[in-house]
Amino acid sequence: MSTTLKGAPAPARGRGRPSRAPVTAAQAFGISVLPLLGAGLAATGIPVCDVLVLLAGCGAIGAAVYAVGGSGWLLLQAFAAALNAAARR
Repeated sequence: MSTTLKGAPAPARGRGRPSRAPVTAAQAFGISVLPLLGAGLAATGIPVCDVLVLLAGCGAIGAAVYAVGGSGWLLLQAFAAALNAAARR
């Protein structure tokens, strides 16, 4: 018997959460390329501040595309709110 609702069945034992989806090649590529690209740009003499701004912009565009393409409107709203808060500082 459930502890929250009278008469409701208890959760079945042995049923855990489903396992997470495996990391795809595109995800691994995106995570590993940005730091390598930043290190390469900094090594060529571009100021680190400019490299960070460039890579932050690339990450922001990627997050926005992911949010819109995946119908993640809540994520997009949170992203827009974060940009608004950052712009006001």
